Amino acid sequence: MTVAPYRPEPATARRRGGVLRVVAPTDAAPLDPSCAPASAAPFVRLHTRQLVTWQTARDVRDWQAVTPVPDLALEVPSTWNAGLGASHRSYVFHMRPGVRWDTPDRRPVTAHDVVRGFKRMCNPVRPSPSLAYFASTVRGLAGFAAAWAAEATHRAGDAGTLAAYQNAHEIPGVFALDDETLVIELARPALDFVHMLALPAASAVPVEHDAFVPGSPEAAAHLRANGPYRVRRHRPGEWVELVRNPAWEPAADPYRRAEADRVELRLSDGAGRADAPAEVPVAPAVGGLPAAEPVDGDDALGWSLDPYLLLNLRDPVWADPRVRQAVALAVDKAAVAELYRRHRPGVPVRVAGSLIPPGNAGHDPADPRPTGDPARARDLLASAGHADGAPLVLIHPQSGLGPEVAHACAADLTRAGLPTRAVGLADAAYAQALRAPAASGGWQLAVAARVPDWLEHNGRVFAQAMLQATPVPGGANHGGYAAPEVDALIERALDAAEPWRADAAWRAAAERAVADVAVVPILHRAPVAAPRRPDRVDGIAPLPPQGYAVDLTAARPEVDG
Repeated sequence: MTVAPYRPEPATARRRGGVLRVVAPTDAAPLDPSCAPASAAPFVRLHTRQLVTWQTARDVRDWQAVTPVPDLALEVPSTWNAGLGASHRSYVFHMRPGVRWDTPDRRPVTAHDVVRGFKRMCNPVRPSPSLAYFASTVRGLAGFAAAWAAEATHRAGDAGTLAAYQNAHEIPGVFALDDETLVIELARPALDFVHMLALPAASAVPVEHDAFVPGSPEAAAHLRANGPYRVRRHRPGEWVELVRNPAWEPAADPYRRAEADRVELRLSDGAGRADAPAEVPVAPAVGGLPAAEPVDGDDALGWSLDPYLLLNLRDPVWADPRVRQAVALAVDKAAVAELYRRHRPGVPVRVAGSLIPPGNAGHDPADPRPTGDPARARDLLASAGHADGAPLVLIHPQSGLGPEVAHACAADLTRAGLPTRAVGLADAAYAQALRAPAASGGWQLAVAARVPDWLEHNGRVFAQAMLQATPVPGGANHGGYAAPEVDALIERALDAAEPWRADAAWRAAAERAVADVAVVPILHRAPVAAPRRPDRVDGIAPLPPQGYAVDLTAARPEVDG
């Protein structure tokens, strides 16, 4: 790993306060945590809290930086503190005193609020993107989600109906013994369960949120906070303004601060100006900032699969495996790598042959890293008797390098005998198209990226999320891939008690899916740590498990006087 350790900022005369302006992706605004993606965690952290969280790292090589620490909970349950049962299936959490909601009575956050958060992630209107993780782990949660979804097929999706169902039914494995004590029971032991609890989906949720449909503008406008900031104003898709939460007590929050008086998020494609006063690009890799430091090396945690091609396997064009194989052979991955090196100088990328990148559980160090062979692709299409029809639709996000990658891949496919048209979509429309291909007018291919949602024992964030055929909403299997052998390997990995057994199963599942051409890996990209010192902002420190994003609660804008 080549990145240098972070060192403390020198003492300055600047005082606490000011306005922190942040460039944020449009799909990661800190709104309703029940349906926020894992990528929104650095923003959700501003106003919500979970049972466990992450701490910043001055040295990104510090193993403690990727280990969850207690947040709403007083301790992380273990066999040593009697919070984890001998079967490793029963977790007991004791709530931290002094944590309060931003309500007129400043009501304490209780174990019942955490139970409500687990229920609300299962809502059938906009379920959490992380739901599949919890459904395959927590006892009874999959059944709760499936029953709610079935009920919703013949019931209205208004807030009152949703709240009535939620409050009349229980998740067998998630319950409060009293206000201060929470029990979570697992269907099986899970090496990564505590890491999952730091995701936005596991946030505590107050009863006031029952009055609004999850993910709706009304819910966003009436959020109640228990973190250091609260949402004061927002314009969906454009900006969010947060101010200090008067109910937040620093003594009851060991891992967050509130250095700025106000945080303003400008929602965009992430390509904001690096030199704007007191403006922090939270994901510097997107902007290609020279101040960003790549975290390189095979031992570096957090490499991403970025980009890859996703095939919509529901479309009959992919029925013949030779047509899918032609796609994998047509793409000139080396050319896409050069495109990234031009636009993101200093950020290491590697041509990818495997689905799981380096530094993640289940990565195959013998990655074959193949690149384009259009002649062989044409031969496969000819042997399959593939006839030209309407051009394939390749959707891509308008943000980042999505357009450049999509047009390069479309040109490669067209040259190989698969005429392809690239179609750009705004971030929200693109996310909706992935979730519901048929409802979005249909598409055959998509340019996508996958980053790890946590960094230890994390094979499921690639193999399970992208490959498992499951009726539970959530996950990233947007192409509808279904293979019983792969599902069996995923179950074997989830059941494994030893990391090496889990890794072997994750690796085998990923290899089979790539052989089936469920996806076409293109590049593996190294993580990029936060810039050391944006103009007029001190206190910059990364959160490695959250994509090395800036801890916005600790960023300190310059205040004159």
